[in-house]
Amino acid sequence: MLQEKISEPLRRVIQHPTAPAPSQAEDPRVDLKELIRIVKRRRGSILWTAAVPVLLALLYAVLATPLYTASTQILIDPRDRRIVSNEVTPEALAADGGVAVVESQQLVITSDIVLRRAIAREHLDADPEFGGLSTGLPGVLRHGLAAVGIGLDAAERADPELKALRQLKKRVGVKRSDKAFVVDVYVSSDDRMKSVRIADALAQAYLDDQTEARARASGRASAALGGRLDALRSRVQQAEDRVVQYKELHKILAAGGVLVNEQQLNEMAIQLAAARGKTAEARARYEQIASARRSGIESGANPEAVLSQTVAQLRGQYAEVARQRAELGASVGPRHPSIANLDAQIQGVQKLINEELSRIASAAHSALERAEANERTLEANLEGLKQSAVSTNQASVQLRELEREVEAGRAVYQAFLVRARETGEQQSIDSTNARVISKATPPRDKSWPPRLLLLGVALMAGLGMGTGVGLMREYLDERVYSRVALQELTGVPVLAVVPQRSARARSWSRLYSLVRWRGRDAHRRADEQTGLQIAAMRRLCDALGDAPQRGRCLLMTSATAGEGRTSTALNLALTAAASGRHILLIDADIERGMLSKTLEADGNAGLFDLIEGRATLPSVLLNEIESGLNFLPLGNATRPASRNPNPQDLAQKLCEPAKQFDLVIIDSGAVLADEYVRPFAEAVDDVVFVVRSGGPKRGAILAAIDALRINARKVRGIVLTASNDVA
Repeated sequence: MLQEKISEPLRRVIQHPTAPAPSQAEDPRVDLKELIRIVKRRRGSILWTAAVPVLLALLYAVLATPLYTASTQILIDPRDRRIVSNEVTPEALAADGGVAVVESQQLVITSDIVLRRAIAREHLDADPEFGGLSTGLPGVLRHGLAAVGIGLDAAERADPELKALRQLKKRVGVKRSDKAFVVDVYVSSDDRMKSVRIADALAQAYLDDQTEARARASGRASAALGGRLDALRSRVQQAEDRVVQYKELHKILAAGGVLVNEQQLNEMAIQLAAARGKTAEARARYEQIASARRSGIESGANPEAVLSQTVAQLRGQYAEVARQRAELGASVGPRHPSIANLDAQIQGVQKLINEELSRIASAAHSALERAEANERTLEANLEGLKQSAVSTNQASVQLRELEREVEAGRAVYQAFLVRARETGEQQSIDSTNARVISKATPPRDKSWPPRLLLLGVALMAGLGMGTGVGLMREYLDERVYSRVALQELTGVPVLAVVPQRSARARSWSRLYSLVRWRGRDAHRRADEQTGLQIAAMRRLCDALGDAPQRGRCLLMTSATAGEGRTSTALNLALTAAASGRHILLIDADIERGMLSKTLEADGNAGLFDLIEGRATLPSVLLNEIESGLNFLPLGNATRPASRNPNPQDLAQKLCEPAKQFDLVIIDSGAVLADEYVRPFAEAVDDVVFVVRSGGPKRGAILAAIDALRINARKVRGIVLTASNDVA
């Protein structure tokens, strides 16, 4: 039995010949090796596809108009300069408001207003680069198309500055430096100096716009305040008129900020107090004089008498007359006429003093009466003023409310008046805290087109597109290229993968000389590809059995011609012969005889001579003494005229010499083209199916496998030839 004559590892494979290999669809992992092999197989499509964008990018880089980029730096401090105490724009900012302010100013720099300023400053609307008329042929063509309304919309035809604005927006860029309030303004142009001029003009246009914006804001605020001043003035005047009318209606007069009736009331109260004091003083003086007269106190022993000059003169006279009487009384007697005369004078003077004191008492009484009358008059006047003050105070409540309205209106009017004057003066003051810290300088290199970058991007994009095209072609291709795909398709194990031959190993004589060497020597003398090919042949020999039974026949076949079947049979025979085995290689390709042509034995007697009995086996065998390989050619030169020998007889003749050799390798034709393959498969012991990578389509491979299903137990496996898949 076949299973008893082969090695144990191969037995496990043949016992389950239809068990497919694990499907990649069931494996969640991506087979990178398979992807690499696909890329290598489709490298032509990938490279041709990648060449298209690379050539386009190169063409664009050569033909595109070069651009030069100049930049200027503007420092924008979000905190405005504090020039006056009351600014129109607020100065206080939130903790993170500075960055937002600077980013907002970036948008202002690229706004239409600022760009139009720069366009007007540099007359870009007349520049051909920004839409102006050109004197060359392209300019004439554009002018002619614009005249008939092609290429420009109605707005651009009516406003040339609008076209320049749209072109300039494409050439301007603004970027803020990280962690700084510095803004870089970039401008691109086809001329170095022009880009410098536009960048500087754009920076100056931004500063001018900020200055004018502040002035316009102050002007609008001043105008708005001025418009309100008339209304506020009229309101204050109306309030003051109401206060005056109310005072006239209620007879409320004020002097020095104090009501007149209140002043009068205060003065009357003071006068009444003074009058009461005088009344009390006059009463006390009168009562003292009256009390002194009633008590008989010595005449003149009171303050009024003492202070009276008349009493003082009379008392002087009294004292003088009394002195004379005393002097005279000392010299004459009491009855002396002179004494009597002096006594009469003393009594007269005393009478005069008493009369004077009576007049003083009458005067004091009159003064008391006047003081009391004055007091009563003042009290009556005070009472009247009190009544008037009460009514005035009641009216003052409403008056104070009217006065408060006047004061509030006057305060608002005053504030608006002062603020209007301040904002009016601020129109001529620039409080913007922005300045150019670095002016534009002429650029040294071109900024566009970046040739290396374009080529790199085009190459990467092209490789990506090419890879996609290659993968699409791979998965739409009906041919087989890898071991895994072949096993999944047929369910037959792949015994060996024969790589593509290198140019150094395309002659069989060189391959034979390399196979003769053992182990590392062969790999050391051969190049890498040839070493891989030799290793594949050795793996195929090992898969077919390390010690095969003597006289076994092995049929090499394929689905179609040109799949490397003949070269595989020859390589296998050479490899087996180099290992010391007695090998017979038979060319049984009835239709083509490619093996005989390859070994240049198509003119010798061979298989047809042996079948017709014109020769014996030893006479038609070709033996290579150095390798020990025996070869039976087809013998096309003596092929019978019928060209159609009996398939069964031919198959029997092929297997007759099998007992004389260790292994007979038969190179047959293609299954789908040669009618002798099926009889050969029934006569031999083992069948090896050869498939070329990228050769027949899947349908042809399946049709050939189905044609051999009757001998499925003899199919040892498949050999994949000329493949990059060496796994």
